[in-house]
Amino acid sequence: MSHSRVRGFTLVELLVVIAIIGILVALLLPAIQAAREAARRSQCSNNLKQIALAINNYHDTYKVFPPARIGSGHMTNNAHLVNSVKNTTGWALLLPFLEQQAAHDQYDFNVCSSSALPGTGYTATVAGNDTINQPIYSQRFKMLECPSHNKAGEQRTNQPGTQDQYSMRGARRTSYFFSTGQYEDLNSPYPNLLSRRLRGLGAFGSDGAARIGDIMDGTSNALLIGESVGGTRKVDENWGPWGLNGTGTCCHGVVMADNNTALPGTPITFSAAHVRDYGINSAYQNDPQRRHFAYTFSSLHPGGAQFALCDGSTRFLAESLDYLTLIRLAYIADKEPLGQF
Repeated sequence: MSHSRVRGFTLVELLVVIAIIGILVALLLPAIQAAREAARRSQCSNNLKQIALAINNYHDTYKVFPPARIGSGHMTNNAHLVNSVKNTTGWALLLPFLEQQAAHDQYDFNVCSSSALPGTGYTATVAGNDTINQPIYSQRFKMLECPSHNKAGEQRTNQPGTQDQYSMRGARRTSYFFSTGQYEDLNSPYPNLLSRRLRGLGAFGSDGAARIGDIMDGTSNALLIGESVGGTRKVDENWGPWGLNGTGTCCHGVVMADNNTALPGTPITFSAAHVRDYGINSAYQNDPQRRHFAYTFSSLHPGGAQFALCDGSTRFLAESLDYLTLIRLAYIADKEPLGQF
């Protein structure tokens, strides 16, 4: 009578197999992660295309781009306010063009989205209160969120009186800024700046924005919107973008330079501090954690950030992009040749 011997794996053979599987997984993981990031980047690019189309459709309807922010409570000069503080963002105006007509119809444009003010001693009047539009600005609008931005959609509440400049009730983090040249939400209204023909104008501003005819450098050479990541990637977690809630630093994406007077033959100048603080993915004040400034364009895509141009096209701009080129892209009337980018 014969007996067959069943042979199993030895411990050494089992360990070898496990080691081989571990090596294969280690080799595959970067490829899997790269594929996932490529998918996220593609979705982000699609978001930018849809938003750019919405902005241009808004322009077709109203013959001007939407303001980045209306009635900014961040303005330190009360005389700059056209009416009262509303802190209405351009995203609220764009809702019908982003297939969000119902949300637009429920939004009360006569009252504020945030009661944000610079602080004590500010005498401006806030329109209504910031609870009225809370059901709308506290919603998530996925087209305003980059999938690579892990803090996008996060809610935050700072009650008025504790951090007046950043007062918000259930505001949602978003991922995109309007390109506002070298002007922040504390500067003069856009029409005032435009009338002075200042070179540092972007496509958007407070209480106004550009018409296509104002873009002297051509729509294919001017930034429309771009990415910015908030949360722990900013030096202050109160900093934007904040989508439909018009709290401080909610909406303006800034690229700063020195001279702003468009004198014939006068080149644009900038300092090393401007490059450090306002370059794409730059580390504010050389922050050791490489966190960003409030208005800086940034992303969690490796090596740069994505933008839409005024002609509706999208581009990935490297963080190593020459800073002067970034300035020329951000300023719609600098009248300087751009070249390749």
